[in-house]
Amino acid sequence: MKKLSLLVLLSLLLGSQVAMAQDHVTNIRAKQEDKMVTIKYDLNVRSEVKLLISIDDGEHYTDTMKVTGFVNKTVPTGKNKVIRWQAFRDLGYGDYPEIRFKFVTEEKQQAPKPKRIPRINFITLNGAYTNTENPSVGFTVGQAEKFGWFASVMSGFNFAGLAPAAVSDAEGFVGEDLPFYKDEYAKTVLSVMGGGVMRLNDMMYLKAGVGFGNRSLSWKTLDDRWVRNGGYSAVGVDVSAGMMFNFGGFVFSLDAVTTNFKIFEGKIGLGYSFENR
Repeated sequence: MKKLSLLVLLSLLLGSQVAMAQDHVTNIRAKQEDKMVTIKYDLNVRSEVKLLISIDDGEHYTDTMKVTGFVNKTVPTGKNKVIRWQAFRDLGYGDYPEIRFKFVTEEKQQAPKPKRIPRINFITLNGAYTNTENPSVGFTVGQAEKFGWFASVMSGFNFAGLAPAAVSDAEGFVGEDLPFYKDEYAKTVLSVMGGGVMRLNDMMYLKAGVGFGNRSLSWKTLDDRWVRNGGYSAVGVDVSAGMMFNFGGFVFSLDAVTTNFKIFEGKIGLGYSFENR
């Protein structure tokens, strides 16, 4: 069995598939350790590194197949990168008076860092109006990054319909009885809800929420009791969907709200936002 003789040329040839990458690899050192050849090098630019060999005085170069370490992959910059080449397994046993190494490098740019999505806090003052002519005002607060949350409170500042003495049908009957009413009525609006926010792009956000709503019409009786007219009222679940627009700190929102899918409301909001770092 013949021992593999390896002579690493002092004038190691450097090569590249990209012209600017010719001197990416520097300070190349090679050492034979029994059946293994250890090659060390420094890398100045993050690159994909390949190691080729020639046994015919540089006429032809072939890939080194039995190699491990910092080779045949993208290698970060740094010193003393190590390649271990199982030369006998690649070349077989024989006399090789001269073996040339050739590094082929292709520069690899660092992947750009993803754009940071700012986290914003926002607050808006809202005004709303229903199809039953119930106006209300209130506010919304929230926070959003890619996703976020909001909470909203709306009121018409008339609470007669919150705890009525009775509930009538559309004609004012409470069961079989028709109370004696004054010429006085009250429109109650109270909405408390929360929900989620999803960022669509730098300016646009989608909103959806759920909560409690009371949008009711109440009549007053001669004995000063309030009777909620169930035919023109809705009390129960509020559902909302809308959009929010953020223009450099100025916030504008539009929402559609419904109570029990019986009474519908349009809501508009104006406010401001600021980044939370």
